[in-house]
This record gives sequence, structure tokens and C-alpha cells, in this order.
Amino acid sequence: MLNNMLRYGGYIAEIGYDDSADSFHGRVIGMRDVIDFYGRTPEELRKEFAASIEAYLSWCEEEGEKPEKTWLGKLTFRPTEEQRRRFAAAAAARRMSVNAWAMSVLDRESRAVESEIPEVGTGRNC
Repeated sequence: MLNNMLRYGGYIAEIGYDDSADSFHGRVIGMRDVIDFYGRTPEELRKEFAASIEAYLSWCEEEGEKPEKTWLGKLTFRPTEEQRRRFAAAAAARRMSVNAWAMSVLDRESRAVESEIPEVGTGRNC
């Protein structure tokens, strides 16, 4: 289990300890909108995370905005020559394009990591 991340309603937050505030701090990752939250205890942090997501979703609803789930844009990778050779060979062995193979590997690995992130709650239908 990853102890520096939390999930709630499809949103993922990275957490840490903020010495200056003498509390735990969390920030939702993977989106342009900024959602921060604090808690003095792990339980308080989890509650504040859920409350922050619910407040964000309510604000979006009131403003007629679509809630963000992820940032938009392209991912750029700069593999070494050796990595490019290995990627091409691995993709060819699977009879896939390098792009399709990379997407498959990234999807599988990110799902494995996500399954280790503790779930605070499911939230509303996000």
C-alpha cells in the first residue's frame, strides 16, 4: 500500500507533512485546477480530502463547469537510443506499434500502482 497517496471519487492526491503548518498536506494531482487540503491527523486529512472534492464538485455544478478528472495534453518521452531499440523490439514481438505497446505497458503499470493507493471513499458519481 502506498502511504503517500489517497484516492476519493476517482481523484488521486499526493500527501506529505508540512512542518510550517504542523499538519499533513494533500494536493490532488493530474489536473489543472488546484485542490489542496490539510489535516492534523491522518483521519482529519482523509475527511478534508473528501470534503475538498465534494466542495469542488459542488462549485463546478453551481458554475455550470465540467469537473476536471485529468489534465489535457500530450506526453513526451525522450528515450535513449538503447531504450528505443528495446521498445521497438518489444512492440514488434507483441505485434503492436511502439505507441500501442507503450500505452499498454503504461496502462498496466499505472493500474497496478493505483490499486495500492488507499481509497478514502467513492464520492458521488464522478
